[in-house]
Amino acid sequence: MEKTISTIALVLVVLLGFAQNKSKQMSLPPSFTHKTSNEGIDHIKVYPPSAEMIATEDAEDEKNGTFLKIARLMPVNTTIKNSGNWETLDNGQLIWRLRFSSEGAKASALYFDKFDIPAGAAVYVYTSDRKIVDGPYFRSDNPDGDEYMIGNIIGNDITIEYVAPMTKSIDGSVSYDNTIPIINIGEYGYVYRDEGAFARGTRAGTGFGSSESCEVNVNCSVGADWRIQQRGVARIYVVEGWSGGYCTGTLINNTSNDGTPYFLTANHCGPNATASNFNQWKFRFNYEASGCSNPASESSINYTDYVGCTKVAEGAKNGGSDFFLLKLKNFTKQNAIEIGAIYNGWDRSTTVPSGGGAGIHHPSGDIKKISFFTSSPSTATYNGGDDMTGASNAHWKVVWHNNNSDKTGVTEGGSSGSPIFNSDGRVFGTLSGGASSCSASSFSRYDLYGKMSFHWDNSANGSTNAYKLKPWLDPTNSGATTCDYYDPANPGGVTPPSPSNIFTYDFESCSAWAVDAFSPCTTWDGDGNATYGIDGVSFTNSGYTGSYIAFQNGTANGFTAHGGTKFGCCMAATTPPNNDWFIIPQINITNGMKFSFWARSANDTYGLEQFRVAISSDDENYTFIDGNTTSTSTSAPVQWTQFTYDLSQYAGQTMYLAIICVSSDVFAFFIDDIAVGTNAGTETFDADNINIFPNPAKDNVTVSLPEDNARIDIVNVLGQIVKTVNTTSANETISLEGMERGMYFFSIKLQDKTITKKVIVE
Repeated sequence: MEKTISTIALVLVVLLGFAQNKSKQMSLPPSFTHKTSNEGIDHIKVYPPSAEMIATEDAEDEKNGTFLKIARLMPVNTTIKNSGNWETLDNGQLIWRLRFSSEGAKASALYFDKFDIPAGAAVYVYTSDRKIVDGPYFRSDNPDGDEYMIGNIIGNDITIEYVAPMTKSIDGSVSYDNTIPIINIGEYGYVYRDEGAFARGTRAGTGFGSSESCEVNVNCSVGADWRIQQRGVARIYVVEGWSGGYCTGTLINNTSNDGTPYFLTANHCGPNATASNFNQWKFRFNYEASGCSNPASESSINYTDYVGCTKVAEGAKNGGSDFFLLKLKNFTKQNAIEIGAIYNGWDRSTTVPSGGGAGIHHPSGDIKKISFFTSSPSTATYNGGDDMTGASNAHWKVVWHNNNSDKTGVTEGGSSGSPIFNSDGRVFGTLSGGASSCSASSFSRYDLYGKMSFHWDNSANGSTNAYKLKPWLDPTNSGATTCDYYDPANPGGVTPPSPSNIFTYDFESCSAWAVDAFSPCTTWDGDGNATYGIDGVSFTNSGYTGSYIAFQNGTANGFTAHGGTKFGCCMAATTPPNNDWFIIPQINITNGMKFSFWARSANDTYGLEQFRVAISSDDENYTFIDGNTTSTSTSAPVQWTQFTYDLSQYAGQTMYLAIICVSSDVFAFFIDDIAVGTNAGTETFDADNINIFPNPAKDNVTVSLPEDNARIDIVNVLGQIVKTVNTTSANETISLEGMERGMYFFSIKLQDKTITKKVIVE
């Protein structure tokens, strides 16, 4: 997201292609900004693999029906203790660097046996000419410190840079953490396929722009009916043994609708992968063109990568129905919300699907494509040219629509494991292979998909839960034959209501130490830099790169909420100034409305924090209502202070509001108790003094209030008031009789103030 309220002065690096991890706000490695040289860095030259051997092996692999391979992993076995160079920069920051290269590599990657870095540290990788950067990576990317992978960066040269955490003390001193991380690099990834193909290669290039001409971008108008389903599909970078390559799969829902990050693909996408290999699999979401035309470059695509998974269940391609059920590591419902992902639904019935449907996939590892079928699939037994035979009648045969010159799509290598959707938008199979290609005749324009009904619990795959989908996708044993998709951003199918004519946010409902996760509010990290920690104080996500963190009372001296136990905190950027946005969701402005929040500086040791306030109708073009882009900002005192802004001139418009920290090398900026409404600007009751218990509840709840005269409206997720209570006691017990299970909002009105609390009824 780019805010046009100010101008980015200079772009120092060219972000090319598939090296850039778009889930991160890009920033420069400290060695770039502090003008250190690449000369003298410990340099490991990796002997390239034999092109002849690779060509022979890949021809045999494709014959045997494995995934589309693009890379070989070359052993290097280096660690931060036995290789690389340590250096102290002119600002006192400590870095470590190590360079790898291998002649002839089209792209490079690093595979870690251990990637265990402390909170506040960061890791970058980049080319020696500093034109391509991937990172930063943090402890939160791999909190268990297990195996990991970073790349692939275009080119045959890659440098890794570790940045030790920097901290500020309350008394004014700056230091760095010299704790040695565990960074063990087991292999260098030698990517040998690209658009020019491998010398003597057995097929054309792979990755961005490499699929065949008849493939259809998923966001073309013909894909309009599949906008929901495409959000669950991702490209997989597979690692098995000494090879890496591409497949496709989808997030898949279960009957509990609980957001467990199950991911469905094909077993032949790495049938011999180890637990260590699975930790290095990379899942790329939203890797797609924004419209129907192919983008000119990959750098314009707003994709997001997640690394690591575990195997949950499988069915072999040879003798079975060819499926993998995986569970993504370090992927939460909040991650899904942030990237707009959904968990696709499924249909395990044995009934032949009618009404046509679609396959969504990444052919040749290219951006997301869609293919269509109109005739009913037929039951088939997989018996391809790969010396493998599936279980009898375990597959659906799908014939792709072919309307002469129309581009209607097929599949290719890299599409393996992708889902096939019926006319109801549910997954009913996963791709094993077939004869289709853009040049294939109508007779040969088909593919075979392992049946969901066979994956479910057929003994041909195996007799235990490790060979079935049933125990994982139907954990309640409901017996359901279908399951709809799950959207964690909209689990009830509607957006929960806000209190009438007012919006409040007090940080109490968010997770302590969460970074940039304040739904329904959003954030934007405009500076993209790591932040200082607090000297002598340890807290989760210390040294984060982002905008705001949900700080918890009692952690550091003076770091205390205005009300309750949590508040929004913006720590100083290690490369100043800050440009960190906290954005209130769209509000329908009426006459007399005000915008109010409480703010303060942690202390004045480094000066006072500076902030600005802005308003926008589109969340892109902002107008300042306090401060401007060049010289003016507002100082936050060291005591909690309320700031209030009249919004009457925007009456009749729907607007976003933003609080922007623009401090330059200060310490920590706090915000709390945000309100928009006609009553905003008046002191509100401390939300921490209003409690509802038990929560979740079954029969009754008790609402504990600071006074005995309040009105409580209980609102369901449809925005309907299902019960109103006028309290007569400071501890009011409310019956839940007749209320269905689900989420409710208790809108509590005290005199001229309103506070909303969420309650779960079981």
